[in-house]
Amino acid sequence: MLRKFNVLLRAAWADALAYRGQVFIWMLTGVLPLVMLAVWRTVGGDGGVAGYSGDDFVAYYVGALAVRQITGVWVIWDIERDIRLGELSPHLLRPYNPLLRYLALALSDKPLRLVMVIPICLIALLLAPGALPRPDALSLAALALAIPLAFLVYFCNQCAVGLLSFWWTQVLALQDFWFGIYALASGYLVPLDLFPPQVTFFINLLPFRAMLAFPLELLLGRLGPAQIAIGLAHQLIWLTLLYGAMRLLWSRGLRRYGAVGA
Repeated sequence: MLRKFNVLLRAAWADALAYRGQVFIWMLTGVLPLVMLAVWRTVGGDGGVAGYSGDDFVAYYVGALAVRQITGVWVIWDIERDIRLGELSPHLLRPYNPLLRYLALALSDKPLRLVMVIPICLIALLLAPGALPRPDALSLAALALAIPLAFLVYFCNQCAVGLLSFWWTQVLALQDFWFGIYALASGYLVPLDLFPPQVTFFINLLPFRAMLAFPLELLLGRLGPAQIAIGLAHQLIWLTLLYGAMRLLWSRGLRRYGAVGA
C-alpha cells in the first residue's frame, strides 16, 4: 500500500508541477490574512488591541498565511467533479482506494506552496523584525505533531463534504458556506481571543480551531502545557470523528453511485 501511495504521490507531484501557475493563482487568492493585517494594525495604532501589538499582528497574520498553506486542502473540487461526471469510475477499478489519490493530490502541492510563501514571511520579518516568533521547546515539539494533525482534520472534513456529492448536486455551494464559517472560527481572519469569551468557548468546541488556530498559537508561543495537551486532544477527537464520517459517507455513497460504467 505504501508503494502504491508513493506512485500516486509522484504522479500528483508531476501534475502540480505541470500546473504550477494555477497553484500560484490559488496562492494569490489566499492573501486575505495580509489584508486583515493592514486593517488591524490601522485599528490598533501604536497602542495595540487586546494585548496584540503591531508586531504581534504581523506575526499572527503572516503565520496564519503560512499555516493555511501547509495545512489547507483543496480536493473538494476534484471529488465533486469525479462523482458528478462519472470520472470516479475508472479509479474504482484500480488496486487502491480512490481516497488515497485525493490524499496524494492534497499533499502534492505543499512544496510549491512553501516555496511561494517563504519569501512573503522573510519580507514581513525584514519590515518588522520584532514579529519573529519565539516559541519554547515544548511548543515546537507539539507543533511538529499539530501541523500534520491539522492537515488530516482538514482533509477528512473536506472529503466528508465532497462525498455528499453522491446525494447532492450543489456541494460546492455548501463548501462556500463552510469556508465562511471556517474563516471566522479557525482564526484565519480574526484571532480567536479577540472574540467575547462566550463566543470563543463555543468556537473552541468546533473542529475549525484544530485546523489552523491551534498550530498557529503554538508557532507564536501563546499556549501553556495544559492548553497544548487540550489542543492536541481536541485535534485527535475531531480527526477520529471526521475520519469515521468520511468512511461512512464513502461506503454508503458507493452503493448509490450510478455513473455510466460504474
